[in-house]
Amino acid sequence: MISFLIGIITAAIVFYMSMIYGNAALALLGCFMCVFMVLTFIALLVKAHRAVAAINIPIAIATQGESIRVSLSCRLKEAGFYGVKYRVTVKNNLSGEKSTKWLSGGSDFLYSVNLCGNYEFELVRIKLYDFSRLFYVTKRVKKYANVEVMPQIDEIPVRITDRVRNFFGDSDIYDDLRPGYDPSELFDVREFQNGDRLQSVHWKLSARTDELMVKENSLPKACAVAIVADLKGIKKGRQTDAFMKLLVSLSFSLMDQKCSHYVAWYDTAINDIVRARVDDEEGFYIFLNSFLKIKPDTKNDALFLYEEKYRAEKLVCLLSVDGRLQIKRGEEIVGRADEKNEIVI
Repeated sequence: MISFLIGIITAAIVFYMSMIYGNAALALLGCFMCVFMVLTFIALLVKAHRAVAAINIPIAIATQGESIRVSLSCRLKEAGFYGVKYRVTVKNNLSGEKSTKWLSGGSDFLYSVNLCGNYEFELVRIKLYDFSRLFYVTKRVKKYANVEVMPQIDEIPVRITDRVRNFFGDSDIYDDLRPGYDPSELFDVREFQNGDRLQSVHWKLSARTDELMVKENSLPKACAVAIVADLKGIKKGRQTDAFMKLLVSLSFSLMDQKCSHYVAWYDTAINDIVRARVDDEEGFYIFLNSFLKIKPDTKNDALFLYEEKYRAEKLVCLLSVDGRLQIKRGEEIVGRADEKNEIVI
């Protein structure tokens, strides 16, 4: 609308000059400008009503430091459509950083993602221009596209003690490689060996094979370690990014050591503690995908809330990563983001 306001002011000046100098040509020019603006305004309103804008990110996952390709388009069937500009707002939900810019054309553009987290791209509005590119109308649009930006992962030296490796506890997940003590889940059936108990003989299978066959029970894979993401008091921005890098690197290093563990955090969407179990790479990336989408809670004490919610649970080691980029076990600091000391759990 600003372009038409400038056009009206210009036409008024032309009319004023024609009255001062008694120039019929200037008066005719002013009339032409007014008619042109009215017809252009009506045509652009029709085009804006029929225009369909869209935003799309072909690859919705990236690594920190990369550039992602964002596609903007505006579909319009009528002829005489000579240009469009897009107003796009980009927000990182994890760090809270936000930026807005106008982009021209209907093609792709590259956006550099320097921080990890969930980036939300919102197409806010578009400007539609006439053939002269002097006048335009603005149309509000609400279109969204998201991309997950993975943090860089550093190796954190971790030494797993026998107490953690040999931890026995209840679990719904069982070891695929080792038999155990849980009779509710069958691990394998094998031939009878000296020392096997008669109670473990599989009598039906033994009758069919004419050999004594023994059932092996499964071994529950209980988690001996939990990591709590304590974001209380953290400053959004670069510090949040460093916190995320430390937390993810710690979880990945434990997973790499075959140490099953929980990662827990306070979810502002449900106002409660949630946690994800990490046993392998699949579990790690499921946790990462969930955590990247959160809005950091800087008020609640996540460690205290976790201990309250799971106070009956037995763990060997409860770790926390806090806003000062420290890894703590209780009140003891066992690691920092700027250090490469071995962490023993």
